[in-house]
Amino acid sequence: MIADTDDGTVERILAWARRQPDLCAVLRTGSRARRDGTADALSDHDIELYTTDVDRYEDGAGDWVRELGPVVVQVGLEGPWENPARLVLFEGGVKVDFQVVPVDRLAKLAAEGLDDLHERGYEVLWDRDGAAASLPAATGTVAAEPPDAEAFAELCAEFWFEVAHLPRCLARGELWVAKSRDWTTKELLECLIEWHALTVRGADLDVWYGGTRMRGWAAPGVWDSLPDTFGGFTEEDALRAARATADLFARLAKEVAEAHGFPYPHEAERAIRPTLDALPQR
Repeated sequence: MIADTDDGTVERILAWARRQPDLCAVLRTGSRARRDGTADALSDHDIELYTTDVDRYEDGAGDWVRELGPVVVQVGLEGPWENPARLVLFEGGVKVDFQVVPVDRLAKLAAEGLDDLHERGYEVLWDRDGAAASLPAATGTVAAEPPDAEAFAELCAEFWFEVAHLPRCLARGELWVAKSRDWTTKELLECLIEWHALTVRGADLDVWYGGTRMRGWAAPGVWDSLPDTFGGFTEEDALRAARATADLFARLAKEVAEAHGFPYPHEAERAIRPTLDALPQR
C-alpha cells in the first residue's frame, strides 16, 4: 500500500474497501498518483475500485458512497469502460471521482498494455490477492495520434461550417445559441492546436487532453493569441472574437497543411471570411 498524507481521504477509502468482500484492488490515477508536482490541495482524488460484483454499485442513489463520509452532492454516470462511476463532493470540500471496474480488467491491462489514462501514471493503493501485481510500470507520457489528410479536411470543414453560422445567430440576437456554436469552434481549434504543436515541436510531444497544460505544450505564441478569441456577451464582441478565432485557426491550419502536404480549403475560407466583418441585416 502507498501511504497518503494529504487529507485522510485515501485512508478512509482503504479502510472501507478492506471490509468489502467483493473488492480486490484499489488504484489511484490523476495528478495525485503521478506525483509530478502538479497536485495541490484542490486536486481531486481519482479512485478505481476493482470488484467481482459490479452490479452492486449500479445503485442509482449511490448509497454505498455514504459509507465513506458525509456527502454534499454526488453524480452517477457511465465510466470510460461502460462501468459505474460516481463523482462525489464530500463534506469539507474533498472531491473524489470513483470508477467501479470489473477486476478482470486488471488482467487485460497487464496482457495488452496500459491505456492512456494509466500510462500517464497510477498507484496501486491496495491489492488484496495480487490482481494488480502484473501491471506494467507507467511511462508518464502518452503518444498522440498525428493527423492524416482525411481527418484534417474534416476538421477544417466543420470549423468553417460552424463559424459561418455565428453572424446569423448574432444578427438575430440569439446570443446563447451563438455562444454554444462558438464553443464548438473552440473545441475544433483545440484539436488543431494539438496537431500544430505536434507538427512544430515533434510527434513525440505529449499534448495531454482537453487543453490541460496547454500553456506548456502549445507551439510558441499560440497561448498568447488565445485571449483575443474569447468575447463578451454582446453581438459586437462575439463577432470580434469569432474573427480572432478564424484568424488563429486559419494560420495554424495552413502551417499544418504545408508541413504535411495536406490540401487546405482556401475557397471555403474566402467565402466565409467576409461574413465576419459585420452583422448581416435581418
